[in-house]
Amino acid sequence: SDGLNLDYLIEFYQSAPDKKNFFNGFFDKLAGTNVLREQIISGKTSQEIKQSWQKDLEAYKKLRKQYLLYPDFDEGK
Repeated sequence: SDGLNLDYLIEFYQSAPDKKNFFNGFFDKLAGTNVLREQIISGKTSQEIKQSWQKDLEAYKKLRKQYLLYPDFDEGK
């Protein structure tokens, strides 16, 4: 599984006739920051966007490991 599929959102944005009003004010709240919106507007691919998350994901996985009661779901990877 590749996790979150951003392809549809990127495709809808790219084909939207009114790009200026495509993202409403709530989108940044849902995403947590304005970074995802800016990445989509700048034309980044789904793969490029997900790659930008890797550093934070690795840090989170390292932090959460100390609180797990059972073996991590991705131990074998």
